Amino acid sequence: MKYEVRYDPKCDKYLEKLPKQIASRIVKKMREVGETARGIELLKDELYGYKVRIGDYRVLIDLTYNPHTIWVRHIDHRGRVYDRL
Repeated sequence: MKYEVRYDPKCDKYLEKLPKQIASRIVKKMREVGETARGIELLKDELYGYKVRIGDYRVLIDLTYNPHTIWVRHIDHRGRVYDRL
């Protein structure tokens, strides 16, 4: 099942600040997750939300099923990403 991947405007700005190699790796992985829906993990100790691990970075996402969309709500280094919850 394919999902459309949409980014929060803050995430777009964060990707622009990252080194090109890391940013392209994140975008490529999210495109792959959108096509296969694999690599999505449930956030532990949270009522809702999912994460995707990409090396040392984590992407926090929300899923909607009608229409099938992945909403990227936050991208950050694994040591800082969970402080936002």
